[in-house]
Amino acid sequence: MKTIDIRLKENEVNRLKSLIGRRLESYRHDAFQFTTTSTQAVQIDMEGDNPLYLYSFVEPLDYYGSEEDVAVWSFTDEQYPMLKHKEFIRTPVGETISNITLVQENQRLYSGGDQTYDVWVTRGIIIDFGDHQIAFEKSIWFSEETGVHKGYDLIDQFAPAGDFCNDWDEGLRAECDRQLVALAG
Repeated sequence: MKTIDIRLKENEVNRLKSLIGRRLESYRHDAFQFTTTSTQAVQIDMEGDNPLYLYSFVEPLDYYGSEEDVAVWSFTDEQYPMLKHKEFIRTPVGETISNITLVQENQRLYSGGDQTYDVWVTRGIIIDFGDHQIAFEKSIWFSEETGVHKGYDLIDQFAPAGDFCNDWDEGLRAECDRQLVALAG
């Protein structure tokens, strides 16, 4: 069985957790054209802090039996040179973060009765302000696009976890479980 873990790393999760109770001034993203997505990066501006970045870059990984370019998230304060060419749109927020929830998925693939893959992925980040939310979603394996959602109960706007289980070749069976991990105490 092959195990793949492309969840945010422990230090990235701890950095997100440190934002709880702090004021989110704004976030910056590509101009929305046909969808509310930003390519490769979203900038997060916290009060009294340097900008933080949620990156989505492809890297070659085993994708259920073949090597593919798979988008992987990272969360850092490092400003990559490609950002100098971005014309981000600033969306003001000006509110205190009450909680952050990670949307984690465990995807499993079976051939016959044997499990062949056990894959973990961070599917999204939901920032909660008490009466509304902002969410960032990694909805497609191969895309460097990060979906941006605003509103209430944003987990309902995420692609269903069951979508992973569709369209496998005969003899293969897929399962997917989604976990919501609240970072506040």
